[in-house]
Order: sequence, then structure tokens, then C-alpha cells
Amino acid sequence: MKKRSLKRFQIKTYSAVKDNEGNVIESYSNEANEDVALIWPASSKLQVELYGMRVNGILNMHYYGSLAIKEHDMINYEGISYKVINIQNFKRFRAIEIERI
Repeated sequence: MKKRSLKRFQIKTYSAVKDNEGNVIESYSNEANEDVALIWPASSKLQVELYGMRVNGILNMHYYGSLAIKEHDMINYEGISYKVINIQNFKRFRAIEIERI
């Protein structure tokens, strides 16, 4: 991994709260944490089969840091908001797929 390949992103944590009528209200924290990761567009044959036409709005991310990233969290990258749709934990990094909102 080359340090010049790392790209800066911001993450906001997801929270779902029920109101007094039982409706689920989804919200994101106002506080954003910054870190770096390898980020590139999704382009493998498997991803094209899984996501079809949505594959154009999906990015892959290898994250080597220590922030707690969960599904549904919001990632801001290059001024565009993405939602975490899949996380795979490996020994040295986490492979994360993010989809444009």
C-alpha cells in the first residue's frame, strides 16, 4: 500500500430512533470523523452481477484504520455522500462497499 494512494474521507455514524408513534426515524450524527483509505470504483464481474445498473454508484474501500465503521453509516468522499452497504473483516484491513445516496 502506497501512502499517496490513500484518499481522505469523512464518516458520520448512523442511528435509528423510534418516535412515540412507533415510526423509525433515521439520522446521522452531526460530528464527522476523518481518516484515509484506498478507494476505487466497483468494476468486477461479480459486483456487476450482484448490483446490475447500480454498480456505477458503488465504490470499494480498503480501510486500515481504527474507526468503528458499521453498515448504514454515511461516508462523505469528494463532496458526495455514500452509505456503507457491506463490510468484510480481514486480518489487516476491512473491505467496505459504499453506495452513492
